[in-house]
Amino acid sequence: MTSEVCWIWLAERLGAGSKLCRRLLEVFGSPEEIWRAPREQLAVVSMTRHRLDCLADKDLSYAQHIWDDCVRSHIAVVPLADAAYPPPLRDIADPPTVLYVRGTLPDLRNRLTVSVVGTRKATPYGRHAARYFAGTLAQNGCLIVSGMAEGIDGEANRAALDAGSETIAVLGCGVDVCYPSAHRELMRDIIAHGAVISEYPPGADPDRTHFPMRNRIITGLSRGTLVVEAPKKSGALISADLALEQGRDVFAVPADINRPNSAGCNGLIRQGGAELVQSPSDILSYYEHGGSRNAQLVQLGFVQTEELPERKLAAEAPPVVSVPRSMRTLAGSEQECTVWRAVRDGRHTVDSMVEHTGLSASEVLTALTMLEVGAYVIRTGEGYRAADDVQL
Repeated sequence: MTSEVCWIWLAERLGAGSKLCRRLLEVFGSPEEIWRAPREQLAVVSMTRHRLDCLADKDLSYAQHIWDDCVRSHIAVVPLADAAYPPPLRDIADPPTVLYVRGTLPDLRNRLTVSVVGTRKATPYGRHAARYFAGTLAQNGCLIVSGMAEGIDGEANRAALDAGSETIAVLGCGVDVCYPSAHRELMRDIIAHGAVISEYPPGADPDRTHFPMRNRIITGLSRGTLVVEAPKKSGALISADLALEQGRDVFAVPADINRPNSAGCNGLIRQGGAELVQSPSDILSYYEHGGSRNAQLVQLGFVQTEELPERKLAAEAPPVVSVPRSMRTLAGSEQECTVWRAVRDGRHTVDSMVEHTGLSASEVLTALTMLEVGAYVIRTGEGYRAADDVQL
């Protein structure tokens, strides 16, 4: 049994997005000791019964299979405690227990890293802006991180490569799976000049539940997140929220007020959630002068100074309660409906929802992301609340 196999076992038992890994390591010291610990010893760490059952299962065969696949396919396994693990990512509340890497993971310790996010259905304007910002930033020594998706993400990764720079692509599937398939050549080039990374093991297919979890890694790797083009309800805006929660800076490119794809970026700027940037030099000069957007937001009261700073909804216009609103019907998945009921019934935190629903943390977080995109739940300083105009 190797250390890597134990790390993989722990990652698979905890699932994506779990905050339990650090608590377990504080108590037991290493994944080997966690694996050796009997159920009654594991129970000293607060966790759900489902998670305790998972950790009490000591079968290493699946973890060994993943490790053997990685060795055969030349995929690096980088555990949370490894010196090669990116320090900025280790600092977030829910870092991946293990990263799977193809290529060479750049050293982020003394380098300005900027993530570029946006819509898959990019307009020519959005594509041009993504190439302009990502390429120019890369030419000036910045490391560009994105998701290799259609639209803005792929344009950003390609522009960094064309500028002669390394780049990182974070996937919502295994690093041996090319998604989208049209980006096969782009993926090969990123592996040759940077890294393709994921917290999902080799062979994992792309799944809609994976991408919200993937976004926290994109923003967690970066000091700043640039939103190039995003509709009013989009995954890119969820990424902006994640970046703020992680204490990162957020920038947004303004665009045509008449286009739906512009509403998200323009709204972020209007609400004060992002720094308006019109050229890459705005971002470069911002950091040259030692700026910290998150610190400014704290002073303005837009971000709360808690363990995980969160946006204050009070900074936005309150709803006009005197005007009757038509009710919307939630047409989500079974898990989304289950989580929405838990929020409606007063379960405000992820941990309380996990305990109440029996779902895993990954499933709850994925459902919450989709509910938030649809404005069925609203994030508050205490957690989440159900929107008033929603019914099942």
